[in-house]
Amino acid sequence: MKKIIVLVIVAIGFATLASGKTQDQVPYLSTKLSPYSGPELIDRVKIETLAEIETGVGDSLRVKLGTGKYNGNLPVFWVIRESSMGGNKMTSTRIGGMDSNIDKALNIRRDTIKHEFRGDTIMVAFEMIHHLSTGEIQYIWQDGDGGRSERAVFISLDPPLKVGKKFPDLAVEQLNGGRLSFGDLVGKVIVINWWATHCGPCIAEMPGLNKLVEQYPDVMFISIADNTKEQLLRFFEHREFNYIHTLGNEEVKEIFGNAYPVNVIVNAAGEISYYARGGYADKYREPEKVLNDLFGIVTEDGCCH
Repeated sequence: MKKIIVLVIVAIGFATLASGKTQDQVPYLSTKLSPYSGPELIDRVKIETLAEIETGVGDSLRVKLGTGKYNGNLPVFWVIRESSMGGNKMTSTRIGGMDSNIDKALNIRRDTIKHEFRGDTIMVAFEMIHHLSTGEIQYIWQDGDGGRSERAVFISLDPPLKVGKKFPDLAVEQLNGGRLSFGDLVGKVIVINWWATHCGPCIAEMPGLNKLVEQYPDVMFISIADNTKEQLLRFFEHREFNYIHTLGNEEVKEIFGNAYPVNVIVNAAGEISYYARGGYADKYREPEKVLNDLFGIVTEDGCCH
């Protein structure tokens, strides 16, 4: 679990105290989704509705969200975060299915949206209530100390997945039955892929990752999917991904976060030798170099990368 070290924006908490509000009294803010017919914002997603939520920190952080269709037919809820810190502009996207966290009695969908950046050392997060019938979005920012804030709070993190750290002793369900515990795999080199079936970059990197499986027969290649068993089985009817397949759970989500894909290499001592977010066709070349290093493989140029 991530350990919160310090709040970067201290003034937020001061403003809350000065107003006489306790954390529980900080009210939810509100916006409403509107129909969208503008240019494409996310690859392979046809955006149907859009809203921008208030961050209270100006251009340092902008957040847009809404609903749409992935690949033309899968209903999704999407979030785009644009940040500008220290002169560096960064954008990240989260896409999730619409069938989770739904309260059918109230016809609402609850979620906590987290975005991590600067090498997963800083996070912003907000709680959200999506009223499915009206399109209203209620939201409130988390302050990193168990409370709420009317403005975005940049929270410094000690990420659980970091080169040099021990990989957590996670236990996951395998797609073909049984459980797999990473604590039992110390002594083996492991490549781990955190992904989801609706993630375009995840799919783009799969052919390259399959090449790694062929190149390194002594390595365990394990995928952890943020999907149900049924969704995975449908996906594999049309696509090939040659890892050992497992299913994510709440503990896994807490460790890996809500962005995909994530690739991790764990060495025989159980320590993380490689960690990277993002995927594209040639992404496999990065873990390939790390595996060559671990196994002392000399490449054609005479180097051990």
